Amino acid sequence: MTNYVGIDIAKYFHVATVIDSTGKKITGPFKFDNSREGFDLLVTKLELLEKSELVIGIESTAHYHQNLLHFFISNNYAVELINPLLTKRFRGINIRDVKNDNVDSESIALFMLFNSKDDYNFHSTYLDDLNHLCKERADFKKKHTRSKIRLTATLDKVFPELKPCIGSTLITRGFLTLLSEISTANEFANTRIDRIYNLVNKDRIFFSLARVEEIKSLAKKSIGFHNESLSLTVKLIVNEIFHYGNAITLLENKIIEIMEKMNSPIMKLPGMGYIQAASILSVIGDIDRFDKPNQLVAYAGLDPKVRQSGQFTANTTRMSKRGNALLRSAAVWSAHNMTRNSLTMNEFYQMKRNQNKSHYNALGHCAKKLLHYIFYILKNPDKEFVIY
Repeated sequence: MTNYVGIDIAKYFHVATVIDSTGKKITGPFKFDNSREGFDLLVTKLELLEKSELVIGIESTAHYHQNLLHFFISNNYAVELINPLLTKRFRGINIRDVKNDNVDSESIALFMLFNSKDDYNFHSTYLDDLNHLCKERADFKKKHTRSKIRLTATLDKVFPELKPCIGSTLITRGFLTLLSEISTANEFANTRIDRIYNLVNKDRIFFSLARVEEIKSLAKKSIGFHNESLSLTVKLIVNEIFHYGNAITLLENKIIEIMEKMNSPIMKLPGMGYIQAASILSVIGDIDRFDKPNQLVAYAGLDPKVRQSGQFTANTTRMSKRGNALLRSAAVWSAHNMTRNSLTMNEFYQMKRNQNKSHYNALGHCAKKLLHYIFYILKNPDKEFVIY
């Protein structure tokens, strides 16, 4: 007989309730601290029951659930992380409008009972690590991009002619090294050409002397104004860009290290890289959460919006974008790579383009097709999947 444990999560303490497969309360609700002593108390209560017959449900609550989740994983308990929106709707079935920690823990246990599965997969620590690393990488990528935009905006004040002259070279390591020393048009104009040349080519020679002379000439007649505070701001932003870039590299190296250990079957897809695959797997988690591929597509927000009223039904609608942004961007990114590495995906992309779909619209369709592939591969890891 399976017993279900519902745990309501808080910052300093948690509340647990245990019920059997008939919904009868066995233990609790009881409170335990978010500490080693509290976790040991919980285990003492659970040891009275057969471990193989326990299924534990925990609401995803900011970051407060993570210590307890990892505790269960490391002790080989079957544990499920639940979307709090689902338990909220489930709790709303009750006629009485009661909400407290005791009621919530029992509601989570009942939710686990009514949504029970025949088989529970144990959580993968690899997936937990990937989830954390991929979220951090996405966060640092956003900060990295914002810093680049801030750099361009600040340079438009002190040396507006620079970006149109050098274009994307502005954010190369060599030119950023130069900007960390010389930041305004006035500073460029008053610096010797050989010093500018040596700074910009510090790591490798990629900027000719003629280009350096062109920049110095622009600096002498620039309309930008010299300002000590803006000069310092440019240098600080450059340091930010270096910091975020180094952090992203460290995160990506760790992600690749974990992906090599996992040896995921989706890596067999043509054009699938470690970072894209990690982002996709970290968001999907347990593929058994999804019964159909369209559910996975909707989870990514790649499904179309529905617009219907009376006898009117819209034939064409935009992508809903109501799902997980990281999964959606990783799927589109991977689909783009597959159009260049897979004949099947390239033909599908060209078919959509021939239907007068835009480039990004066609990529959205490719991303949906890719998620169907991934759904099949993860559901059938032992079956061969061939795509050309």
